[in-house]
Amino acid sequence: MANQPEQQSAPEAKGKGKLSGRTIGTAVLLVPAIAVLMPSCILLGIGMAPTIVAYLVDRTREKYLSITVGLLNVCGVLPALVGLWSEGQSFSLALRIATDPFTMVVAYGAAAVGWLIYLSLPLILANYYAMTTESRLQTLRDRQEGLVESWGEEIAGEPPIDDY
Repeated sequence: MANQPEQQSAPEAKGKGKLSGRTIGTAVLLVPAIAVLMPSCILLGIGMAPTIVAYLVDRTREKYLSITVGLLNVCGVLPALVGLWSEGQSFSLALRIATDPFTMVVAYGAAAVGWLIYLSLPLILANYYAMTTESRLQTLRDRQEGLVESWGEEIAGEPPIDDY
């Protein structure tokens, strides 16, 4: 029994080495779109570099860093992309826009704002929750003091000490 080769289950054996219909369908739609929109893809590839880095650095399953940086990075690249579309898509125009320092400052600056939001928001929220928790505790302590005054020390949960 120990010398017998392990058998694979049917789903494992069926899925090895084959491309799924979803992968093929995506490739069929994506390859022509990239070919037609190559100048836009060049501009997006250069302008969205901070998002790619954020995706590679982000180890969490939810990818919050990638989402935060990516959304703001898209907002920074969008004016350049609209300018490319309005003036006609050409490789020379795409490279001229991509090498314009102002365009890259806007795109990368927006991504930097995304990084700042991602890094600072946990600290801001931690301070907010600490303050609200402390306020709630103070309210409960004040209420407990009022109950002790109304009902006596026994209500506080500490029984009176007997002399014997």
